[in-house]
Amino acid sequence: MANNEKEINAEELFELIESISKFIEKEIKMYALGGTALTIFHIKKSTRDIDINIESDSEYQYICKIFDDLGFERNGIRWITQEGLAFDMFHGSNIMGTELLPDYIDKSKFIKSFGNIKLYTLPLEDIIISKLARGDSRDFDDIKRILKVGKIDLQKLIQRYKETMESSVVANYKQKLLDLIKIHFKEWKFTIDKELIDEVKQWD
Repeated sequence: MANNEKEINAEELFELIESISKFIEKEIKMYALGGTALTIFHIKKSTRDIDINIESDSEYQYICKIFDDLGFERNGIRWITQEGLAFDMFHGSNIMGTELLPDYIDKSKFIKSFGNIKLYTLPLEDIIISKLARGDSRDFDDIKRILKVGKIDLQKLIQRYKETMESSVVANYKQKLLDLIKIHFKEWKFTIDKELIDEVKQWD
């Protein structure tokens, strides 16, 4: 079993899901997160790991059994294929402390079906929110990519971020947003209405 992680592009990702779908005998809905979703949208060329959320607990347990039967190596939420590709598998609405709003399912974008696997991506706004909540350098790089190519309403994004953080367990979430819109936006030469910055400053 190879333990080194490899990059994977959208075409390779689709081929991998297609190969897995041959072993899936009931419908599974997969929601691509983070860099995986951005790779599917061609906002990134490739992703280092495959981030997938499965809302249904029964579907999650089922796919975990399939991965186990296929001989994938498990370490916590991570499954490693024989080729060294890493799946990070989440289930439910909580993504590493970020509690997605209930409408994330309705707002997700359907990509395509692979047999019984139906592949979706989270809405770009929720991808930004989950990345900002984690807030490492790679996350900010991805946020920059999204904002450059995606049609994001900043006022709606900020409001959605606030609502999401109200039920999430994320440290310093207000400061992370201020760092984004005050520091990183300036570095990236993005503009933002000062009133929005003042509004965030007034959050409790």
